[in-house]
Amino acid sequence: MTAILKTLFGSAFTAYIAFITWGNLTLPQKHWVFDKLGIQFDRTIVTPQRTHSPDSPQANISEAITNQASETPSQLPKMIKQAFEQHSIPSLCLKTNTRSIDSVDKTSIYRWTDSEGQIHFSDSKPRQQTSQEVTDRYALDKQYFRMNLTSPEGGLPTLLEEQLQRDVNAIYSYLSDRMKPQYLRQVDLNLKVFNTANGFENYRQIHAPLLNSVAGFYTSINNEAVVMQQRDDRSTRAVARHEAAHVINAGLFGRSPIWFNEGFAEYFGSEGYAKLKTGIMPVNRYHAHYLSSLLKHEQLIPLRDYLMLSESAWRSEDQRTMYAMAWSIIYSLQNHPAGEKFTRQLFTQLAEAPCASLKATDFWEKYYPGGLATFESRWREMLNNPRF
Repeated sequence: MTAILKTLFGSAFTAYIAFITWGNLTLPQKHWVFDKLGIQFDRTIVTPQRTHSPDSPQANISEAITNQASETPSQLPKMIKQAFEQHSIPSLCLKTNTRSIDSVDKTSIYRWTDSEGQIHFSDSKPRQQTSQEVTDRYALDKQYFRMNLTSPEGGLPTLLEEQLQRDVNAIYSYLSDRMKPQYLRQVDLNLKVFNTANGFENYRQIHAPLLNSVAGFYTSINNEAVVMQQRDDRSTRAVARHEAAHVINAGLFGRSPIWFNEGFAEYFGSEGYAKLKTGIMPVNRYHAHYLSSLLKHEQLIPLRDYLMLSESAWRSEDQRTMYAMAWSIIYSLQNHPAGEKFTRQLFTQLAEAPCASLKATDFWEKYYPGGLATFESRWREMLNNPRF
């Protein structure tokens, strides 16, 4: 009996110490533990919005944002640029600079034949052989983005640039099938990859202090996507695709509704080039199973309530639910003709009025056959499907 009591006391004491220790861990440390245990979790957790006293520095900055909502990013006070980023200031229109997709960077291409009759191609003119420049013959006639991939700490994931180049081209291929040509614009894809949690966290504290993310973030003020290397290259590329989708979204649509912005990024971030190229995206099981469970237990937020959430309210709710619902809306729209047609109209609306507020519920009533109620019925039916 004494041995049993000792065992129980030891177990209780160990649990108590573990509880105290867990409470003192930082968010990155907790996520490191999850990684080691192989537990899936949501890496993007936003710091809850807090109410500040009228005389606090945060309140003064908020007032400055309100007063200068119509100014361009270059005219904003320096303190606002340093303290806030796109997700935290939805009142500002931060559509990034873009170029025509006809503005193509041409790399010189030379064709030459060696002494054995073998034909070669090179991006530099050979010195000893007679060559022919064939740049115009092989150059692309469209260019959708310019990539600037850097690693402040050195050591990029294997083939990350090549993989991401293909992935982003596939995303644009998807968009070019659904958007009018005049709305497609070339963006600067500035991607910064950190190898250490400390390096990533220090950079985030400076450039995106209100986004408590340990995987990646995007700021339209700097037009930069920042990624933390994950436990494997595949996961790192998934985070990079998600953030690259935010870059594209900012260039094409400027400030867009939070459910669209994050749903767009989740939809394209979940799969790489092979799936993106086919245009047939598989179900994201992580999101699907979770939403199906919420629906089964009658805990799922009605779509009308979800679509009406402000950005600050969206980010103060349970983030796993918010991201999963955003993904599911975009996914559902791509899988039936009425949804495809609605998506095309949505792209047009956002491209034509990048700084205008979109009231999603009214838009659904106007452009989706049967309105939002019909779409929600179809959406819930999809979540309730055992094969989903």
